[in-house]
Amino acid sequence: MTSATQPAGDRETRSALSRTLVISELLDKATAIFAEKGYETTTLQDIANALGVSRSALYHYVSSKEDLLTMLVEQVSQGLAEVLEELARRQDLSAPHKLASVVSLMVRQRAEHPDQFRILDRSETVLPEPARSQHLAARRKVLRELVSVIAAGTEAGEFRRVDPRTTALSVLGMCNWVAWWFRPGSDVEPVVTTVTDLVAAMLAADGEPARNAEASQTIDEIRALLDRLDRR
Repeated sequence: MTSATQPAGDRETRSALSRTLVISELLDKATAIFAEKGYETTTLQDIANALGVSRSALYHYVSSKEDLLTMLVEQVSQGLAEVLEELARRQDLSAPHKLASVVSLMVRQRAEHPDQFRILDRSETVLPEPARSQHLAARRKVLRELVSVIAAGTEAGEFRRVDPRTTALSVLGMCNWVAWWFRPGSDVEPVVTTVTDLVAAMLAADGEPARNAEASQTIDEIRALLDRLDRR
């Protein structure tokens, strides 16, 4: 079947997938160059060279470096906030299961795309509007939803008594720091398991096992959620 005879929906799906793959590679290449040369000194020509395309071809996706920061906000900050909000609303999951899911997701994302997180973290003060406001709103939303999950688990006796906000900030710090020390090319699975287990042990209620049995069922859901973020 030629492209002329293919259903419009199929062509649109393939076109969207192709664009997603290009944007994912674009963000990885751009943030790697930002990390090496610095955001201010990197040019669009540097990014085009790294991608092996002309500058005019690059303009099909971005028109400025600020566009890249905006795309990072959409993928890293807002994407995580949306997924966490969706997890928090689910009534079929316990608080330990929800927490294990979001910790696994954050650790995997930080380990597999460390430059994206690091550059965004370093560039908060130079983010263009409305990306800066969206980024800050997404960060507040992530903290708020995580506090809510921990508070609900504490009230239900699934977690030991802790201050939800302090604990949420500690969990976020543990996950975010992975972007700074994880060695690219290493196996991410042991890191995901270790950090998830440490968080479970930190919050385990008296007499409960540190690792909730439901956590073993999260891996497929986490990969599906991460795939959804990558397709943004």
